[in-house]
Amino acid sequence: MKLEPILSCVLLALLGACASAEWVKAGGEIADEPVLAQCSQQAWTRARSAQMSNTASPPVPEDASRRSTATSSFPQPDMQEQTLFNLCMKEQGYDYVPIQPGASR
Repeated sequence: MKLEPILSCVLLALLGACASAEWVKAGGEIADEPVLAQCSQQAWTRARSAQMSNTASPPVPEDASRRSTATSSFPQPDMQEQTLFNLCMKEQGYDYVPIQPGASR
């Protein structure tokens, strides 16, 4: 068995895993810092607001053998914040696309 094809596949897979992406509108406009900052701030605010309203619920019952007998049905704040950020960017008309190799920026 030749190792060259296997090594080539592994190298390509690694390069693909390290590929970058950016937020781009259909016309080719790349999201600039003010747009990214606005969506980041909006996502942070909305995620924290949802988290605060979730903490207003009654306390979770404790069990001597476990820390908690209930689990939250809400996403973790960082996951929720990322989802809200993505939604904001989509609402602004951007799509998250891979950066083409050799493309000048």
